[in-house]
Formats: sequence, structure tokens, C-alpha cells
Amino acid sequence: MHVNPTTGDPQRPRSTVQIRRSVLAEMDAHACAELPNECCGLLIGSADQIARVARARNLRPSPTRYLIDPEDHFAAIRAARGEGLEVVGAYHSHPGVPPVPSATDLTEANDEHYLYVIVSPGAEGQAPEVRAFRLTGKGFEAVDLVPFA
Repeated sequence: MHVNPTTGDPQRPRSTVQIRRSVLAEMDAHACAELPNECCGLLIGSADQIARVARARNLRPSPTRYLIDPEDHFAAIRAARGEGLEVVGAYHSHPGVPPVPSATDLTEANDEHYLYVIVSPGAEGQAPEVRAFRLTGKGFEAVDLVPFA
């Protein structure tokens, strides 16, 4: 699976987050299963490492919108705490377009501590693209994802 980070500011090194390869595969599988609509879910782990995801129901099923079901969000928080982990971010898909935050993504993002991951499922025979971002006072900044076992 190919993880394609966006171009960052050359003056400032980008942060990195480790992510299990199985998490990348799970997000892609979820994105493909929900086509033509966006999928959404939560990232479970720590500030610098994503251990797993929790799929969530999209309360706005659409090819261009998502809204994580609050019940799924609270269930993910409880499960993560039980494992000594945290919900550290959210993911969603961009079917048919690059994994770059949209104006809606920016408007609806509200947590500078969260990691926002976007997956664009690969067309048949092509690898998906996955990119990560953090919200700052200036908008989104790219974060490099570093796959590990």
C-alpha cells in the first residue's frame, strides 16, 4: 500500500505518526465497502502511533460528506480507554478524488490535537492514497505516516 504525503513547508520539518499496515488496509477496505459514499471512523492509539481503527456509521451518507455517529464515537472512546489507548483522530474517504482536505473538511474540523486522515480508495488495480493532517491556526498541515508491522 502506498502512503503519499503532501508537499510540506521546506522551512519546517513535518511531524510523523507511525501507523500499522493493518490499519491502512482496514481504512481502504472500509472506503471500498462504502463506495460511492464516504466512509468514516476513528483512530485509536497514542499521539505518535495509530494501533487500530474503529469504523463508524456515516450519518450523512454521501459521496462528499460524512458525520460520525456520536454513539460510535463514545463506544470507541470507551473501548480505547479499556485498552489503555485513546481516540487520537478520525478518518474518512474521498471517493474518486485525491486525499486532500476540502473546504468542508476545514470548516468542520475543530480539534488541534486530532489527527485527520483521508483515504482515497484506489481504482481497480491501483493502490489507495492515504494522507494525514493536523489542524493549526493556519489550516491543515500535512503529517507523514510511517507504516510499521
